[in-house]
Amino acid sequence: MIKFKNKKERELSRIEKRVNMLPAGDLIAWAEQSMYTIGRSLAQWQRHDSAAALEEARIHAEVLHTITETLTRRTTK
Repeated sequence: MIKFKNKKERELSRIEKRVNMLPAGDLIAWAEQSMYTIGRSLAQWQRHDSAAALEEARIHAEVLHTITETLTRRTTK
């Protein structure tokens, strides 16, 4: 007999694993740095139309999203 899982098990990304290990103070500092990097990368992309700058902005936006989700989850527990 074959048994199926009802829910898909999702692996944590490298960012999620790292964020889960850090205390709130470090996460806030990382979030602030990510916001700065997003702005800097978008400004660089506007000037030079650089795909690398746009990718850097996307990665840091993902980091910022993960941090805010984690902090929200921690405060609602």
